[in-house]
Amino acid sequence: MKPKPDHELPESYYALVLLVDDQTFVGDAVARALAGQEDIDLHYCPDPREALALANQIKPTVILLDLVMPQIDGLTLLRRFRENPATAETPIVVLSAEEEAQTKSDAFARGANDYLVKLPDVIELRARIRYHSRAYLNLLQREDAYKALRKSQQELVRKNTELSLMNDELKKAFAEVKELRGLLPICCSCKKIRDDKNYWHQIDSYLSEHTDVTFSHSLCPDCYAKVMQEWNDSRNEI
Repeated sequence: MKPKPDHELPESYYALVLLVDDQTFVGDAVARALAGQEDIDLHYCPDPREALALANQIKPTVILLDLVMPQIDGLTLLRRFRENPATAETPIVVLSAEEEAQTKSDAFARGANDYLVKLPDVIELRARIRYHSRAYLNLLQREDAYKALRKSQQELVRKNTELSLMNDELKKAFAEVKELRGLLPICCSCKKIRDDKNYWHQIDSYLSEHTDVTFSHSLCPDCYAKVMQEWNDSRNEI
């Protein structure tokens, strides 16, 4: 069976099953058990050596894994699934003909989520596939929600940091001009400014000391005309 396109997936959940078992009759039996289930699709892998690559490709929501296979031991493959980032959290249901407690214990110790003696009842198999798929998809949704929350928190911290820096710059700017606030006594004759210690200063030196303003001295048109007139008058007197 091929997976359905994303736009056809049910809103609640969608089960994509990867069955890894070297016995083809098991693959046929599981296919018949899942036939007609609109929310479940099955991929069958008879060669366990190809299972990891296939899982990375199709991204199953649950893996049905046989324990006894000639090419790779099921417990070894189970460990590889858990070491593989793409399947580290994927639910794995072991299918085994063995019912020994030690075998079950070894499977769970290697990371199995469930254990079924094959071939399981059809109703039970469907129910467990849906249960594990739903739990896995809910986990992914929670992880996405958590990532979105963390991203939002980090963005808030970044904006608060920027706001704090802007406030610091604003405070610095206010501190630089606060001495110029209020009434500044200026001499009506020489235009000097009196500071709060009752000392008189040239206006350009006072502003240079208390602000970031710098001055380049020149003559305005009126003063230039006055200076030139005085210079011409002095020449005429000679």
